[in-house]
Amino acid sequence: MIIWKDILQPISVFVDIHSSIGDVIHHFSVQNVDIIFVKDKGALIGYCTMELLLNQIAQTSDLTQRISYKNDILKVPQFSPVEFYHNVSLIIGVDANEEIIGYTTIDQARHNISELRLKDINLLLHGAGVGIVRTNIDYQIEFINETAENILGIPSSFLLFRNYKTLLTSDKNLDKVMDGETLVSINSSINFKQISGNFYPLKVDGNITGLVHVFFSREVFEEAVQELDFVRNLNSDLQAVYASSQEQILVIDDSGKIIRVAGMFLRDFWKVDKPEKIIGKNIDEFSKRNIFQPNVFELCQKQRKKVTAIQDSVGNCRIWSVATPVYHEGRLEKVVVLSRDITPESTSLPIQSGEGTGQSLHNRNEINNKEKRLVYRSKKIEQLVTEIKRVAQFNSTVLLEGESGVGKEVFAQKIHTASPRSKQPFVRINCGAIPENLIESELFGYEKGSFTGADKNGKAGLFEIANNGTLFLDEIGELPLNMQVKLLRVLQEREVTRIGGIRPISINVRIITATNKDLQEMVNQGEFREDLYYRLYVIPFRIPSLRERKEDILPLSIYFLEQFNQMYDIKKSFTPEAIEVLETYAWPGNVRELQNIVERLILLTEGEWIQREHALKYLYGEVQKKKKQLFVLELMPLKEAVEELETQLIERGMQKYRTADKLSKVLGVSPATISRRIKKLK
Repeated sequence: MIIWKDILQPISVFVDIHSSIGDVIHHFSVQNVDIIFVKDKGALIGYCTMELLLNQIAQTSDLTQRISYKNDILKVPQFSPVEFYHNVSLIIGVDANEEIIGYTTIDQARHNISELRLKDINLLLHGAGVGIVRTNIDYQIEFINETAENILGIPSSFLLFRNYKTLLTSDKNLDKVMDGETLVSINSSINFKQISGNFYPLKVDGNITGLVHVFFSREVFEEAVQELDFVRNLNSDLQAVYASSQEQILVIDDSGKIIRVAGMFLRDFWKVDKPEKIIGKNIDEFSKRNIFQPNVFELCQKQRKKVTAIQDSVGNCRIWSVATPVYHEGRLEKVVVLSRDITPESTSLPIQSGEGTGQSLHNRNEINNKEKRLVYRSKKIEQLVTEIKRVAQFNSTVLLEGESGVGKEVFAQKIHTASPRSKQPFVRINCGAIPENLIESELFGYEKGSFTGADKNGKAGLFEIANNGTLFLDEIGELPLNMQVKLLRVLQEREVTRIGGIRPISINVRIITATNKDLQEMVNQGEFREDLYYRLYVIPFRIPSLRERKEDILPLSIYFLEQFNQMYDIKKSFTPEAIEVLETYAWPGNVRELQNIVERLILLTEGEWIQREHALKYLYGEVQKKKKQLFVLELMPLKEAVEELETQLIERGMQKYRTADKLSKVLGVSPATISRRIKKLK
């Protein structure tokens, strides 16, 4: 366990809150420090960095002004375990008497922890004769263990901070490692020493910060079989160190015995509270007891290739698993299973067992026209569904607001299904899709002979058809003004009169409307009647955009994948890297765009796996064709619009360049600025 005291550094310079810019410049120059701490009446209240000072100087040329400082500081006991907090940039360590004993920045803390962990691994590997070299993103050597010095015959004092890429002779391109690829069993040489080993991308918080080269001398290969076995397992160990908090990594040997568990342990899936309770057990024990199905290890073993499956556990727990076989000399040695929880929060969603993908679909219209499922895991939608279920029990008029493609019709159906009217008709009409001269007859119906071409028997309107049920008026903002008057009368009187008719017909209909426009602004512009607006604006619900609930992207992607696999009789699967691309995209078209992209990826990609490159091509490639659009979706204060565009730039840039250092060069800002902005996005 790493405690704060292990990574704190002493505080050397304090200044008073009344110190001028010139005074602090002098301290930075003389003391040669990165941070100066600010006190007021003897108490620590903040800190000043050179970057903050330069920003202040850029705004004023008066060096006698008082300094600006930041106060996002958290005090922690020096012997407490290291853990990270949001909205904090600097940690102050205190002793039992609340006396300050040192500090560290969050970035320095993460770096130091990575260093300590790497040293721990080094201690494990030192006795096995394995060399370790770690570089930063620019290939500068930042760490080399003693064994590596002995193998290469070069002291660390000579190698540190030199470019490892230029020192090493290899037929493999190390840039692939910086792009996230692992290079296994690569022969190379340095200083005429022949070595063999693996290159791993070094990830911290999901970002690649460099590479790790784990190697041994090829001259002692025959004497180091045991060490080689250890190296081949190192990838799993490194994944455990840098595992994503959203993923579970399971390592199963060739007999089916679970030998390692890392990352987020899925307790609800296994029905045990600790990973120790499954380590050492055979995976078959759980599948035979029907704890879950299917057995993804068994599928991988039989097919002898990487497979993916949706695994269902008792109690409606559902995970998406990717199983990758690891072979040695042609024999299956182990299977690594990467899993993520995609259990739908909505209890009304049917869960299929085994490898099933839901009800059979025969054409695209069946997906679009049947009652759509509400698939989600985010807390925002969970809260919204709770409120919707409560409101559904009453007959109040509901207005659903949200961007195009967020699924307003799905929520309207949810209200109807949860209401006492669920056995009665649910009728939908898109007010913007029907010509103005026909919309009145569609809504209210007509008597025979009321106009040229009228059916000889007349026709009931949608209000009559929806009687005792629910009428969903989609895109209500597109309703013509003359029809708004007539709709208002129907809502007030609860009766309709057919075109050409004289007899009012009483109706009992629950009204749900939806719009992607700002109706209040339309009222202000005279484009929508104010009295109708207040008649509709009784129970408003805002449906969040997909980029506001990114936890829903994975379960929705898998849901659409299963649907289209079944529809087109195709077997396609996502790689974890492809899912990462989907989760970092902004989704201006929301769920509808996600559905279309999944269908496109299934139909236009070759092979069984949808890779990261495919997702990038069909998402960001198309964005470039659209004049590299960066967008804001509504009028807002200029400052907020600038922040929104900055957010989109950083999200798109991190997906393309992977590291803050590379992206900072493209955007023309410092890596620290990128890192701070990324923290705000989390």
